[in-house]
Amino acid sequence: MAFLLLLAAGAVAAISLLKLARRRARYLTRDPRRIAAACGRELSDFLLDQRFPVRGGGTFGELRDEIEDRLAVEAGAFTRAADAARFGPPGTAREAALEAKRELRELKRRLRRELFVLDRARGFVSLRSLGFS
Repeated sequence: MAFLLLLAAGAVAAISLLKLARRRARYLTRDPRRIAAACGRELSDFLLDQRFPVRGGGTFGELRDEIEDRLAVEAGAFTRAADAARFGPPGTAREAALEAKRELRELKRRLRRELFVLDRARGFVSLRSLGFS
């Protein structure tokens, strides 16, 4: 019995570390456009893990609409910052990318508050964001 508990704990830890490494690797760039894209992918992965249907390659506006329609959480500040980083002039894109990362952190915090604890736990161990359905 103890072996099975250790095995389950090891599997959860492995999934967690794999997700963390994948998420961190996306941000290993100085290009604000890539940082904005990484923010969008991180948010998409979060929604996929929570079993929300997210279209691959969707725009920031589509992500915002999905979040606001399904969870009633305002995501406009993130969308504006990510759009400015991704499509804005190079002079302001770097600051907008930093703002997009801050807004993503805040948005995910608000999303987590709207989710039931068991849904959050299921999302934590979900393999959907890793490409497994």
